[in-house]
Amino acid sequence: MRILFYSQHVLGIGHFFRSMEIARALEPHQVLFVEGGSPLHDFTPPAHVRRVLLPPVMMDPGFSRVEVGEADPDSLWRERSERLLGLYHSFRPHRVVTELFPFGRRMFRHELMPLLEAARRTTPAALVVCSLRDILVEKSDVRKYEMRVLDILNGYYDLLMVHADPRIIDLSETFSRTGEIVIPLVYTGFVCRRAPERRKHGDRRVIVASTGGGRVGADLLQVVLKGFSRLKRSGLELRIFLGPFMEEAERSAIAGLASGDHRISLRPFASDFLAELAGADLSISMAGYNTCMDILASRVPALVYPFPQNREQSMRAGRLEELGILRVLKSLSVGELSQAMEALLERPDVPAFNAPDMDGAAKTARLLLAFQSAPKTPVHQEL
Repeated sequence: MRILFYSQHVLGIGHFFRSMEIARALEPHQVLFVEGGSPLHDFTPPAHVRRVLLPPVMMDPGFSRVEVGEADPDSLWRERSERLLGLYHSFRPHRVVTELFPFGRRMFRHELMPLLEAARRTTPAALVVCSLRDILVEKSDVRKYEMRVLDILNGYYDLLMVHADPRIIDLSETFSRTGEIVIPLVYTGFVCRRAPERRKHGDRRVIVASTGGGRVGADLLQVVLKGFSRLKRSGLELRIFLGPFMEEAERSAIAGLASGDHRISLRPFASDFLAELAGADLSISMAGYNTCMDILASRVPALVYPFPQNREQSMRAGRLEELGILRVLKSLSVGELSQAMEALLERPDVPAFNAPDMDGAAKTARLLLAFQSAPKTPVHQEL
């Protein structure tokens, strides 16, 4: 089977890694993975996955403007649309998966709507699927937004897959009109990578701090460095992972704070970051989807500071804190962080908790391959 998977990240890299984990689970079927954000050039996909890079489009950290580098915007959008449509016709997929759209990525509708039209005109028609994370960000005009989503979803899609456990987070909490979705809505469980066995570093205690792609979160890393300087216990090590999209000025500021302390190392972004967490005594990070899933999978004690731009990370972090999985930092206070670090280092392991469904990648792959048609009647399913 041939699957075209469209994934567009505009700020972090969580969308990319969640989508790629699903693509990995589709082995041995052919996956054409089309991505439109700033690419991770050193990432090697599985052998059955072919990456195709559209001219990159990103957003500034405040989501106030589109960043296209030196390219002419009109030419860039036209090239992206033509290339995406050409890929569809040459690949002739049996499945078309769009990550987040139509629930988000509205600015990309000019390239995605022609793709959806082509999928509907093809004989036999390709199955069209939406791959959606657990939580949607808030909108200024909720009614208009939800009606627009429903028009596209019910008119062009065959299946909606929500990568969450509804016992933890239900889609209706951030999309009020789930009852008007007439295609099958299936919860797949959270998409998690498989973590290696937890390991210790002898008498050393390792703290890992990260911010994913690095476009946001430099202020968190600076507070981590200041808070770490207050910890005087012996055998401590702090590993700071710098995201690939971090600004040079922020890298320099972090390097300046880290200089002179032999306990601190600055490291480049690691595609095997889950292995780093499995060997850590404490993780400090933001609360994006992939980061939280890595915390779940590795069972590392964790402090998270949710991205304050919208409700998504705060809501997710709050639910996981209620389960005893992590602890949420309420502010970027050096004193609060230092005390929290001390407290969690005193606790050797995460307390036992009832783990949510974390088999989302495998369940998504099975569903994509087996699903045949979408009845146009309201239905709410679980695998």
